[in-house]
Formats: sequence, structure tokens, C-alpha cells
Amino acid sequence: MYEQYVKVWTSRLSVLCDICQDIRKSYLVLDVGYHPDNFTGGSDGLLDQWLSFDYLSIKRNCMRFVFFTDIHLLENKDSIIGFEKCLDRMLAFDPQLLINGGDLGVTTEAVNTYYAMIKELPVPVYQVNGNHEICNGSLIPEEAGQFSYSFDDHGIHFVIFDTVRYFEPTDEHPHNWYFVADQQNLEWLAADLAGIPKQMPVILASHCALSTSAPFRFGQKIGMEFPVNEVTDADKVLDLLKSFENVATLHGHDHENCRHSVEGIQILTTAAVAGGWWRNGLDSPNVSGEPQGFRVIDIDSGQIRSRYVALQESQPQLASWYVETAADRYFINVFDASPETQVYVDDIGKLQPLDPFSNSAKSLSPHFYEFSAKNIEKIASKKTLGLTIIFNSGQTNRLEIDCPFFS
Repeated sequence: MYEQYVKVWTSRLSVLCDICQDIRKSYLVLDVGYHPDNFTGGSDGLLDQWLSFDYLSIKRNCMRFVFFTDIHLLENKDSIIGFEKCLDRMLAFDPQLLINGGDLGVTTEAVNTYYAMIKELPVPVYQVNGNHEICNGSLIPEEAGQFSYSFDDHGIHFVIFDTVRYFEPTDEHPHNWYFVADQQNLEWLAADLAGIPKQMPVILASHCALSTSAPFRFGQKIGMEFPVNEVTDADKVLDLLKSFENVATLHGHDHENCRHSVEGIQILTTAAVAGGWWRNGLDSPNVSGEPQGFRVIDIDSGQIRSRYVALQESQPQLASWYVETAADRYFINVFDASPETQVYVDDIGKLQPLDPFSNSAKSLSPHFYEFSAKNIEKIASKKTLGLTIIFNSGQTNRLEIDCPFFS
């Protein structure tokens, strides 16, 4: 009888092994004194408990997926070659799924090209509408805002939240789009989340960010009617998410990284695959200097961690110099830093992140760490600089970067 249960257990567990690679070993241990007769029977049986979807989804929610955004196909130079390289690089991380954050391109041809390129991928690709989907015809203006949906995978709840809307341009707002969490979508989201266990990880993706740590970037003003890099009424979305233990929101649109937390919710804005709109092909940095790339997200036992990955392995992956020559200002650009990230420089010590509310930093990325004139004098003769970067997850990286402008 016991042998029969083991055969059943092995068969059913093999079907579920995609939930977590190590589940086969981790659930082989029985409590001391547990009798085989209790192995499957009734609602208290171990096998029924272990193999119930709810139990596994909360207990063993672990997976890897990739978020990529703003690919802008058929713009400028080498976008097809670049996106092919991006697909290969993303798949090399062995993700269970991909999420595209929007902005496929500005033409119908770009949309058709994109879908042809992802057609044979071995993993599912979920789409978020970007503002340029209005431009390229794949999003009918009158239907904008009707495409929010959700799904569960590996015990994680995913929400694709449609915030882009059509707008008749005005002198004050010259774009034909804006972003809003309207009442219809808020009610849908509240109903969608109502039945989700609070321990279940939640991932919400929308093209534009629900919050930013750079409130004055791109000419934005606090309280403006149509924000440039935030969703109107986003605070109502965040209120619905706050009760969950592990939440991250994924965004694009800005062509730069911007990560921070709001009451425990990770806000992860990710730089563009297209970078600077493919102006220099595969060497088209994003607006604040990050190399073109994407975000790899790992969820293990409910904990959400992510990292930004450059499109090309030969490019810097963590940090580089950023220089404002006209202003004679020098920064370490930590591509995926949050306000809690710590940066230490050999022979100098700790650098401070920029204050996004100061007049001297309002137009700059929040992941810049500035050198004082005195510090520049200390390292003027160096050809390389040693850095220690400590992320708020506890991850510590040691690296050296060149100092080409001192030579």
C-alpha cells in the first residue's frame, strides 16, 4: 500500500516540478512517527495538502521571468539585429515567461515585425499597451483602457494594468496620450485582488510608472493634471496593493531605470531595449546613460528580487561614469540603484545619492552619485577606480571602472 502511494506521489509530483525545481527533494521529508496510512487519506493527508494548488502556490512560489520594454522597432539603426540579440540574451536566463512593457514602435509595420519575431519563442510573452500603441494603430483610441487582465503562474498573481488613454493634443499637453487609473479599472482591480491570499506575490505591470523618485524629471511638476512620467490617480492603485506581503510593479516609458519603494511595494521602472531610440544601433544608451537592456526578476518563496541586465555582455553591467562636461560635474552612474543603494569609492569613502528636490539635481537621474571637486582632485591621476556597491537587498558588488577623462 505504501509503495502504491509513493508511485502516485512520484507521478503527480513530476507534473508539478515546473513550479519549483527543488520541490522533488524538499517534500520527501516526513514528520517523525507519521504513519503511511495518513499519507494521502482525507483532508488532513500529507499528499493532498502538499499537492493542493493553494498550498503550493503560497508555500513554493518561485520562478524567474523577464520584463523588457520600449523596443521601438524599425526606428533609426539596427533595431532588428538589436531585438534579435535581446531575445537571445533574455532566453539565456531560462525564464518561465516574458512581459513586454509596451511601445513596440510607431508604425503598423513595426507591430507586425514584432509579432513575427516572437512567434516561435519557447515561452509565453504577455503584452502591456504603451502610448505608442495608439500611434502604431494596434490600440484603437476609443478602446484604450479596456485591456486590463490577470493570470496566475507558479503561484504568483500577475496583473497587466492598462493605463494609457487617447487625448486630443493641446498647447499645454501636446501629446495624443496620457496615463490614468480610472474608476472602471480601479473597480476591476479591486475585484481581481479580492480573492488573492495576502501571502501570494503580486506583480503588476503598466507602461507608465505608478510612482517615481524623480518627480521633476522630463519637465514634470508635482500636481500637474497630466503627468509625463506618472499615472494619474496611481495612489489608488497602490492603496489596493499595500495589503499584500510581496508586491512589485513593473514599468517602462521613461527610457531609464528608476527604482524605489512605496510602503513596501517595489516600484521598478526599467530602461529601454531601444535605449536612445536606436540612434546609434546597439550602442544607444538610455537617457541617463544606462546601456540598453532588460530586467530579470526572481521570486523565491515569495521574495521578489530583480536586476537590470545590459543587452550586450561586453557592456558595463552595474555602473559607469556619467559626465556633464558643460557643468564640470562628475558622477558614478549606478544603473539600477535605489535611494537605499550605497556606493563607496576607494580612497574617498561613501558617495551620497542626489537629492531629487534640490535645484541642482531636478533634471538628473536619481541613480547618480556625485563627486565633489575635492574628490576629483584625489583621483585625478588614477586610470581606474575601485567601487563597492551595496544594494538594499544586501547584494554587494566589487568592481573597477576606467577613468578615461583623467588620462
